[in-house]
Amino acid sequence: MNTRIGIVTGLALAAGTAGIASAQTPDSPWGVAIYGGDSVIDSGSLRSPGGTTTLPDLGTLNPALIGTPGTLKYDKLNYDDLFRRRFDTGVELNYSFNDNLQTFGRLGYESFEGRTRRAAFFTPDSGEPGVALRAHFADEDSKSLELGSRYFWPTGTPWEPYAGVSLGATRLDATSADFSTADGGIDLHNVRFTRPSTVFSQSLEAGVEFNPNTNFGVRFSVDADHVGVPPSANDPALTALGYDAAHDAEAHWSFPVAIAAAFHFG
Repeated sequence: MNTRIGIVTGLALAAGTAGIASAQTPDSPWGVAIYGGDSVIDSGSLRSPGGTTTLPDLGTLNPALIGTPGTLKYDKLNYDDLFRRRFDTGVELNYSFNDNLQTFGRLGYESFEGRTRRAAFFTPDSGEPGVALRAHFADEDSKSLELGSRYFWPTGTPWEPYAGVSLGATRLDATSADFSTADGGIDLHNVRFTRPSTVFSQSLEAGVEFNPNTNFGVRFSVDADHVGVPPSANDPALTALGYDAAHDAEAHWSFPVAIAAAFHFG
């Protein structure tokens, strides 16, 4: 988070120097903002706990175990355990109707690095020791387009608190993972939980904007972002692992802290 916010802060300070030099430029209702940030909380799960499932024939996973039954005890797969945010940025075009009301269109981009974690515990009924079934999730990214508005409360100082709301759509990559056990008994690649899709998204924001002059400002905000449910991939390999392949992932909430460099056209 420090690296991403540091980049935006650097841009903001550099642009602010230029903005101070042109502080007498007349106001314009149009402006742009470049922002970056990081989520402090991510909620929702790809899969809730599935209890324990008996697989009648492990040969579908490992030909050496044909005719051998076994059990899988599933772990809950939370989004924040499966991915690490590595890049989060966006650009916005806004129009101010007056000192209080502003409307905007925003393009956002988020990049996620897949993590490796235990997905289940695998126990053959042959009497052999049980082993952990681990899943390594593939990297993903998402692209969003949202339209919204925000309301400012002028204070007579350069600091103006605001609140906003936006609605739009987010393009999601497929969610997939490689499954394996340490003994090599299970080794499945590119098992898909969800398909690439475009889903509805919404965002609430609250923050403060600091405007040292009429052409430039810096925004600090805390958002609540909601991304809709992606469709299931119905992957047969997921069924072979005992999962309900038709079960959709849950919707996703995140709460990013962001900083933006805001430029007001003259």
